[in-house]
Amino acid sequence: MAKKRERYLDVAKGLAILCIVLLHVENGVIPDGLNTFIGSFMISMFFVTTGWLDGYRSEPLKLKELCRKRWKQLGVPYLWWTGMILAFDLMLWAVGYYDVYMIGREIYKALVLRGIGTLWFLPALFGGEIIWNLVRRRGSAIVGLLAVAATLAAQYAYFSAFSGKIDTLTRIIEAPFHTLHNMLAAWTSIAAGFLFRRLFVALKMERMARWHYLVAGMVVTAVGYWCANYWPVPMLWGMAAPVVGPIGILLLAMAADGLKVTNYLNYWGGNSLVLMVTHYSIVIVLFEMLNKAILHEPYIQGYPAFAYFFAIMIVEYFICELINRKCPRLLGR
Repeated sequence: MAKKRERYLDVAKGLAILCIVLLHVENGVIPDGLNTFIGSFMISMFFVTTGWLDGYRSEPLKLKELCRKRWKQLGVPYLWWTGMILAFDLMLWAVGYYDVYMIGREIYKALVLRGIGTLWFLPALFGGEIIWNLVRRRGSAIVGLLAVAATLAAQYAYFSAFSGKIDTLTRIIEAPFHTLHNMLAAWTSIAAGFLFRRLFVALKMERMARWHYLVAGMVVTAVGYWCANYWPVPMLWGMAAPVVGPIGILLLAMAADGLKVTNYLNYWGGNSLVLMVTHYSIVIVLFEMLNKAILHEPYIQGYPAFAYFFAIMIVEYFICELINRKCPRLLGR
């Protein structure tokens, strides 16, 4: 069961991480509705699957044990990758590609755990798991509902204070609050994944036929698309769309579990951390530099972005294999 569970979870995470890379490369090619839907689930998929795995535990981990475990898996990689990306940025600054403001901004974001590029994900998951652990340990539905209400209030205050403001001073003040915003968004998705796992067991859904998963996954994914694009209450978009979409895709992954066609997704799901932290701040930057040097265009745009995407994934494969073999500590192992 553990092996089967790991595979379909990795297939779902593989789809999510490939969507992240694609959306970071493409520039207006994907239709708006699909773009919005992908954006709603591509990050929260990792939070939902974290909660799903926690659903296998009859009792939550002790907070100290959780922090020790996740520090190795998330905290240490955050420090390593922050140092490596800053070193890369300094090299680009030395050749005149970045300016002093850019370097200062990156250092500040690293210090307040806002994270350089996609590194924000690691503190968000770490903090989200701590919040969820504290809520779960109380063992009370009332405490859970109060925590959700407090989260909604905090998120509303955050957006009210900072939405639409892009001046430098506001962005400096906003950065640490953005870190908290990410953690609050993470814990609710983790909780949703946990509850879905428990519902899955209670309804004995593991006994369903493959075509049942397929139909259920298509329906729930369609609902997730609707939530992302047509949800009538903007504030609740952040609570519904990032949860419903991942659950639908998880069901679809269960339907496709074991099929060879999913091997590529399974590979990148199991190596999602490498792709998450390297593609945006390093590999895509190098491709954009190449694009400027050859085509004299400032950004990768239009349908050629898909060619860049495939080229980036080839480069990322060799990076992934190198890190897995030579530098597993970068992955928290």
